[in-house]
Amino acid sequence: CPCHVRLAKEVDSPAIVQFVQAILLHHEPLVRSLHVCRSSASESGLADYIRVLLPDSFTLLAVNPVQPERIVGVAIGRRSCHWDGKRLIESADRTRCDQLRKLLYIWSIVEAEPNLHQHFCTRCLFEIAFLATAIDAQRRGIGLHLTQRSVALARDLGFHFVRMNCTCEYSSRVATKAGLECHWTVPYHHLVDSTEQPVALPDPPHTHIKVHAMALFPDAVH
Repeated sequence: CPCHVRLAKEVDSPAIVQFVQAILLHHEPLVRSLHVCRSSASESGLADYIRVLLPDSFTLLAVNPVQPERIVGVAIGRRSCHWDGKRLIESADRTRCDQLRKLLYIWSIVEAEPNLHQHFCTRCLFEIAFLATAIDAQRRGIGLHLTQRSVALARDLGFHFVRMNCTCEYSSRVATKAGLECHWTVPYHHLVDSTEQPVALPDPPHTHIKVHAMALFPDAVH
């Protein structure tokens, strides 16, 4: 991997929020399809969501070895609990931004519907919540390296299972390469509003949402 990977520090938080927000707003297929970037309120709401997530996260940074202060990749890991889907619905109900509300509702479905906690019979999993790579640093294996390092970090922290919610085809391919199996998938055109119209339709090849997961200690799973 043409970068140096390290754990994020508290002082990195503003740069992480700015980096992840920029990638999501302008390059993540689902977020772009919902036109979140057209509303300044949605932009600030998304930044607030990331900002609140960071203090309790396990975040890895990929930095340029020549310019150590420049972030080229971020993997935000967190503890995933079975009530997270409900919390996202509550967050969606509180927001006045239509675009952000739709995004949070979709995220709530992705968190809850796979029933991974019940499937693995566990209270919590390690979740790679956000994976982002700088546009000019893509196709260099940085996303895969961050995913692999996140899986190793989860194992070191004592988690028995890891999950990764993939709202774009590229992140799904990275998850597969890292050894995570697809446990749940839904086509975007199945996510409809009250008028039976699709809420979001990202451009191909991003036609499905996929949730990947794996057991970190397979021999211990019965």
